[in-house]
Amino acid sequence: MRSQRLLSRLLGLAVAGALVACSSTDGRSLPPPDSALTTTTVSTPVLPPTPASPFTLRSTSFPAGQVLAANVTCLGPGTSPDFTWTAPPAGAVELALVVRDQTEGGYLHWVVTGIDPTSDGFGGGGVPEGAVPAVNSGGRPGWSPPCPLAGTGVHTYEATLYALRSILAGGAGAPGSDTVTLIEGATIAQTSITATSSADATVPIR
Repeated sequence: MRSQRLLSRLLGLAVAGALVACSSTDGRSLPPPDSALTTTTVSTPVLPPTPASPFTLRSTSFPAGQVLAANVTCLGPGTSPDFTWTAPPAGAVELALVVRDQTEGGYLHWVVTGIDPTSDGFGGGGVPEGAVPAVNSGGRPGWSPPCPLAGTGVHTYEATLYALRSILAGGAGAPGSDTVTLIEGATIAQTSITATSSADATVPIR
């Protein structure tokens, strides 16, 4: 009788243990994540910065790599050339324009300072409002029309636009060479074009 009770108790403990073992897998554990609810991270591509437009100079009467228009030389009325340009780099507070004869040792045909950096050009025969022409190598303020002597061949003329970091103090009567020195000392960027002219009949003049 005693052994039967002991056997019944052991059986009871075995059943209880089995129930505990079953309860460890009874739904109280976390189910695997639902793939429909999974968050997907979308990365936004990083675009490279847009490069700034280059600082460039153009002219219809002083065309790059071509012959000067006759109207800006002594073969015509000798009016000053037109120029247009793209925006200068940041930090420019003034623009200056210099036209030299590279064939004649840098003879200064035109030195103009005080050009508004927010402007984008001017027409032929004048300078922008507020601009100041220095004295050219011919001894006069303003434009000196190119006039190559016969037999001297083709002359190359360079027009350079300077972006300046400071306002120049030179006036209309300042010597061009001194003004160019001031310009070059305040330059943060520059752009140039060259054109040619000649008194020889073998070189066409427009």
